[in-house]
Amino acid sequence: MKEKFKRIATSRAVRATLQRLPTRSRHALRRALKATYWMATPHLLPQRLKFLRMRRQLGGVAAVNVTAASVSITPSYFSFAPQKTRSSTGVWAPVHEAGRYSLDTDWKQYRYAYLPPRRPDDIARRIAALKSRPFFSIVTPAYNTPVDLLQKLLASVEAQWYGDYELIIVDDHSPSETAREALHAAAGNRVKVLRLERNAGISEATNAGIREARGDYVVFLDHDDELTPDCLWELAIAANATDADFIYSDEDKILSTGEFSEPFFKPDWSPDTVMSTMFTCHVSAAKRALVIELGGLRSEYDGAQDWDFVLRIAERTPRIAHIPKVLYHWRVIPGSVAADLAEKPYAVDASVRAREAALERRGLKGVVEPLPFLPGHARVKYEVSGSPLVSIVIPSRDNGTVLTRCVESIFARTTWREFEIIVMDNGSRRPQTLAQLDALAAMERVTVVRHDFPFNYSEINNVGARRARGEFLLFLNDDTEVISPDWMERMLGYAQLPHVGAVGAKLIFPGTRSMQHCGIVNLAAGPGHAFFAADADTPVAFARNMLEYDWIAITGACLLIQRSKFDVVGGFDETFPIAYNDVDLGFALVDAGFYNVLCPSVELIHHESLTRGDDSLDPEKLARLVRERQRLYAKHPRFYMRDPFHNPNLSPSDVQFRIPAG
Repeated sequence: MKEKFKRIATSRAVRATLQRLPTRSRHALRRALKATYWMATPHLLPQRLKFLRMRRQLGGVAAVNVTAASVSITPSYFSFAPQKTRSSTGVWAPVHEAGRYSLDTDWKQYRYAYLPPRRPDDIARRIAALKSRPFFSIVTPAYNTPVDLLQKLLASVEAQWYGDYELIIVDDHSPSETAREALHAAAGNRVKVLRLERNAGISEATNAGIREARGDYVVFLDHDDELTPDCLWELAIAANATDADFIYSDEDKILSTGEFSEPFFKPDWSPDTVMSTMFTCHVSAAKRALVIELGGLRSEYDGAQDWDFVLRIAERTPRIAHIPKVLYHWRVIPGSVAADLAEKPYAVDASVRAREAALERRGLKGVVEPLPFLPGHARVKYEVSGSPLVSIVIPSRDNGTVLTRCVESIFARTTWREFEIIVMDNGSRRPQTLAQLDALAAMERVTVVRHDFPFNYSEINNVGARRARGEFLLFLNDDTEVISPDWMERMLGYAQLPHVGAVGAKLIFPGTRSMQHCGIVNLAAGPGHAFFAADADTPVAFARNMLEYDWIAITGACLLIQRSKFDVVGGFDETFPIAYNDVDLGFALVDAGFYNVLCPSVELIHHESLTRGDDSLDPEKLARLVRERQRLYAKHPRFYMRDPFHNPNLSPSDVQFRIPAG
């Protein structure tokens, strides 16, 4: 009994010590300990893989979710929408705690709740210790602002831990006498109120405030929204750490009930993502000198003026920083864009025109296509420059029937005709397969290369790349089938962009509409397929499976890359013969400054593992998988438990982009 009390006392002391650590340090330590435990217990991997197989058999990801207390939280497009529980009044939803969301498991209901982070006792000392103390000019255009919402905005600004700021409110000629009087009363020591002589619109009103600003950074705040109390403090930390020209953070929404909802946990800067969706949004801060240089906001894009602004910023500077923490509450009002993008058609039109203008400025040809099944959204389809030859490299061994089906689908369904096919035969022995290979070799634009050596995926593809004549290399599994006729044009349009590395496609399981691949995500347990087995036609995680997003890696089952970029990183690393060779390529491309893109408008069927089988079923193969994963992170230590295109607030063990249960 005495030993038991000693253990309890020791445990309490350890917990108390950990609680005194800064929140980020505590979370980092927790993730590191989890990862260490995971790496030390490879026997857990078969259980996870078995779970994934079971989940697929049950018909999708909503059937089982061990990471959220056996209850699924399925994010919807452009939001993390909670599902109804058995409670008649409650919903499953994350709770914000010290900069992170977790589940509030009140026995009566499950709801969103925001818990402001605790103000550090030594905040004055921390502020004084900053190398530089940036001054922030918060600019707010206002029009007929309801008094109660104005008071809440003012209270959120007054609650800031960091005090080096001014608030400039620009009244855009409000007709409401009550609103004008409330604004006049708000003017004070740190609050300047300007009144325009005519209604000029949101961009001109904002620009009027910018002209009066004297800060190092301009912080944009809408008249009915709120800042979190640590917002300016976090911006000051980021400015000190990065000297960024533009800084953005994560955000959530305030419902009409006053509840906090739909946290948007964003990726780090992603140039292709921002051409698909205005993901930076709130809070955003830009160096005043750059804002002035750009001429501020542009009225012709009112409704999407911030989107146009960010696109122009990205053309001037690569110094863009992301704070992965909710620092802004976006209020949901009926009829507002926060409630539904399609509520304001003029805003949708402006967002399309802003991207079209960006294409023109950048000297790129393309169209901004609306997504009819996703109202208010559009994607960019880039026009292919010239007629580049695409060399399709397909490794295969004794899989003649499947390989023939793959090749026939390319010829039958591909509208881009400038291609050649290099079949890398890795030592086929079956008479039927050999006959099928001979038949393929007799086809125009098909070359069969005999490569009878022990299987090494990286080496086979590198040999195929050396035999290829094309300016672009398309690595393709033999167990795939083309669905989208314009798949090659769409992928080429992105692969030709100077900043793009690898380009991938959405891969669908046969006989279903569930996804095998929609980008690779790098989690605590290692790389995995995002949204594995989720429905391909249901938008999830802010439409990541429907819009072009940047990813840390793309599966080698269908990967297009410009040869010159492939050569820059040395091709596939042949020390990764079986697994993680495509992930290693993705990591290397990101390290070299490229961005990997997934084109969800491009679909292929993938009969996963038909060629080689499932490594998780063989203990020896499983052990090799663990060793190769360890080598992957030894080679790329900065990506150990880190994915800049994911978000540390999301579950470190869930490929569905869910919010952790605790």
